[in-house]
Amino acid sequence: MRHALVAFLSQPTPDTVWALRRAMLAAGWESEREGWGLLTEVYLFMTELAAKTTAREYSHFAAQLDVGAVGGVALQDLLGTEERGAALWRRILLGGISETLMVMAARQYVKAWEGEMGSLYWQSSWHLYAHWWRLSEQLQAELGAEERDRLLMEMIGPLRDDGVSGTVKAALIVRLYQLLIGYYCLHEDI
Repeated sequence: MRHALVAFLSQPTPDTVWALRRAMLAAGWESEREGWGLLTEVYLFMTELAAKTTAREYSHFAAQLDVGAVGGVALQDLLGTEERGAALWRRILLGGISETLMVMAARQYVKAWEGEMGSLYWQSSWHLYAHWWRLSEQLQAELGAEERDRLLMEMIGPLRDDGVSGTVKAALIVRLYQLLIGYYCLHEDI
């Protein structure tokens, strides 16, 4: 099990989480143990992050294609018409407006993805706060609730901050899960 833990701590991926879970099962870990549920949470976070990142990249690519299509359609309209003057201007203007709306619609998919990712980060911060609270109670029983909350919010706060990039949030979430899982595994004297 130690090898699987080291692999997860050094290279956190859904595969290394899976391998650690398999090793924990083989070692006789029961689902009631403190660190067990953390594996499920980090695995679900990492797989959902991977799936949504792929969806975002696809939406971004589609939006880029739409932007390129605007120029192509506008050029086609200009080359395929015999119109001149006001009629040509009206055709270009209406075509440009409709193409711009198409591009704006495509960009909404990327914005929707960002909203979905925000929800994933908020959910993770919810779970992590509770896990770290319980661990803090075990390790620092003398802390009052206000001080415990203040310290935890310093650690978890960036996950709830819109000014922090998604990449930083994802890395912090995985790191906080790694620390918890590592603690519980090592605390069990693996």
